[in-house]
Parts: sequence; C-alpha cells; structure tokens
Amino acid sequence: MPLKGDERLVQETVLLGKDGNLTLPKSVLSKLGLSDSNNVKLIINGEYIEILPNIHSLSKVYIEPTTKCNLRCTTCIRNTWSETMGEMKIEVFNSLIEQLKKFKNLQTIMFGGFGEPTYHSEILYMIKKAKSIGVRVEMTTNGTLLSEKFIKGLFESQLDTLWVSFDGTDSEKFDEVRKGANFVSIMDRLQILKKISNLYDHEIELGIAFVAMKSNVKELGNLHKLIRKVEAKKVSISNVLPYDKEMQKEILYESVVSDDILFPSHMKTDIRIPRFDYNNTTKDSLHLLYRCNGNINPMGNRNNNYERSCKFIKERCTFIRWDGKVAPCMGLLHSYLTYSHDYERNIEAYTLGHISEAKLIDIWNSEEYSMFRDSVDKFNFSPCQTCGGCDNLKSNKEDCFGSRAPVCGACLWAHGVIQCP
Repeated sequence: MPLKGDERLVQETVLLGKDGNLTLPKSVLSKLGLSDSNNVKLIINGEYIEILPNIHSLSKVYIEPTTKCNLRCTTCIRNTWSETMGEMKIEVFNSLIEQLKKFKNLQTIMFGGFGEPTYHSEILYMIKKAKSIGVRVEMTTNGTLLSEKFIKGLFESQLDTLWVSFDGTDSEKFDEVRKGANFVSIMDRLQILKKISNLYDHEIELGIAFVAMKSNVKELGNLHKLIRKVEAKKVSISNVLPYDKEMQKEILYESVVSDDILFPSHMKTDIRIPRFDYNNTTKDSLHLLYRCNGNINPMGNRNNNYERSCKFIKERCTFIRWDGKVAPCMGLLHSYLTYSHDYERNIEAYTLGHISEAKLIDIWNSEEYSMFRDSVDKFNFSPCQTCGGCDNLKSNKEDCFGSRAPVCGACLWAHGVIQCP
C-alpha cells in the first residue's frame, strides 16, 4: 500500500519461509527483472541491504524520434556537430513497438535523445502507440511547440510525464541560453496545460530539466518559485557538457570528479546528521560540513556516497536512434566533440545493431551487448577524467588499463556529473 505522504513509495510484506528463503511478489520480481534462473546480487552496507536488479533484463527504452530541433541553444551539440540530421520513419517505429512486446519486464519508454521530439510530425501517434503496450511513457521537450491542440493530443495519447527544459527561472537568463525560445511564451503554454488537465481524467506529471553552469547557477536559488508556478512534480538538474572550448569555462565540476577518485567514499568518515533549519545561522556551517566531508548521511540516509558507475546499465536501459541503430547509453548514442582539461575529446558512437536488420531482443541478448553490460557494471576503467595527463583522453578508444573500446573512465554520466531525466 502507498506510504502516507508519498505515493511513489510502496510497502510490501513478503513471506519468510522456514528455510530462510524470502518469497518476493511477482510485481517486485518484474521491477527487478528477476526470474527463477537468476543469481541475485545484494549490497550489504551496515544496516542496509539492497537487492540489485538484473542488468540483463531490459526496463527502460529511450527512443530518439528525431535529431532535428527548432532552437539554437548555447549549450547544444549543434554548435559543433557534423552528423546528418534525420527523423525516425514510422515503419521503423511500428516495428520497434512490436519488438518491445517481447520484453516482459519493460517498464518505461522515454522519447528524447539529441533532438526535439515534438518536431517529429507523428510524435502524438508514437506516444499513443507506445502506451498501447502497457508501459509508462515520458517525453522531453523545449516546450515551444506545445499548442493548445497539441497539449490536448498529449492527454488523449495518455502521456505520463512531460519533461520541460528550463535553463533559467526568468526571461533574462532563459532567453539568453535557449536561443529561439521565449520564457513568457513557455510559461503561458504550461498554464494552458494546467487548464486543459481539468478536462481529462488522465494526469500528465510535469518535470523540469535544468542544465546548470556558472552563468546560470544562481538561478537555482529561484527554482522553488518556478516549481510552484508550473506545479512540477519532478526536477532533474544536470551540469553542462561542453561541446566547445568556450563552454568549458562554464563547468561547475573542476574538482568534484578528482575528489571522488582520490578519496572514494569507503575511505571517508561516515557522518550522520539530524535535520536542521537552513537559515542565516546554519547555512555557512552546513556548507562547510558538506564541502569538506564526502559521506554526509542525513538521518542515516546515504547522501553523496558516490562511486563511479553507469546509470544506464544500473537502470537497465537501451537507446534506439532515429535511424534504428541500437546504443547502450546517451553518451555513446552519437559521435561528437567535447572538451576536458583543455583537450578536444572525440567521442565515437557505439552501436550494437539495427532493429531493421535484427530483432531487438536478439541484439539485447547478444554476446557483445551482454559482455558490454557486465564490463561497464564492474567499471574497471582508467580514471581518465581525473588524470587528464595523456593522449588517451582525446578519444574513447582506449585507456591505460588496456580496456576494450569504448572506454568509459572519462564518461561524465558515470561520474554523476551529467544526468538525463
């Protein structure tokens, strides 16, 4: 049953047999991607015991409807990108949906990627088709194409979560970053969404996606006001990924990645703190407490105990590009340039097949893809992002541990610096 105050938390009672075995409900097994034939991995950390999901059971699919976009954001890959733009053909999409029916533990389909999903003329059809197989459906958007008619289409298509990009909390900063968009117009469109929601039994959960950098980090201080105005239920804050040298000056993570490698969480003192008022009396002391200590655990809840790992592997994701190619994560979805330690870093895409040439379930279960998931889950890569001292940082082809390409040691998603909804 839902716990009071948070419908996302579910309390389950499980049976403990005389032999000491736990019998988990089918819903929990499905959530974890487990079956009778799986070895179950546990993390035992003090009084906490965590059951890890089966990374070889697909749970979430990111679908990239298009790489086209109607904006020219200062943070965007298009400022340096040379790949051909395109959009997913509807016959490729229809085939994909049929293939996804083979995955019995699939939970979520997310429409996103390197383009603006609403720029695809068939996106409402895609959402409705995705919902027809009984999964949760989410979408990211810049919000500029949310007309009243389109918003009604989102409700009729049964979209579950709409993530809207905001890199500012007022017109001045928002319009400066998101070239071609208008803050006031986006806010008006979200007010229309709230008004239209009263006409439908279905609810669309609203999320805010915010990319933080030096020039807009102060905007986070007003984020609570934006949350209240648009009635957002979720917020995802990411750092900026610099696609050019100028954007490298905007990063907010010069030291945090190095600190994680030099002082991993198991080498840091475990500090448990109670709840405090956050005000002028406490803010400076709490800031220093968090800044100078890596393992701060409010009321025993783990916080900032960061170790390098891949969210996309842990959350059992795969990505389908607009052209039908299959990639394991956002970072390897396309080829592009990024910048680190004043190096120009050439990221080469890594794909494992094409859904028009092989079934997705066969691609997912292939030896190559399974070995890749196991390798990244262990994450025995050289910490290139910390070292930054050799030419290996210039690409994702190799590292000094002799890892097989693509190497993930410098991946900013794996360092918890960049994140996607």
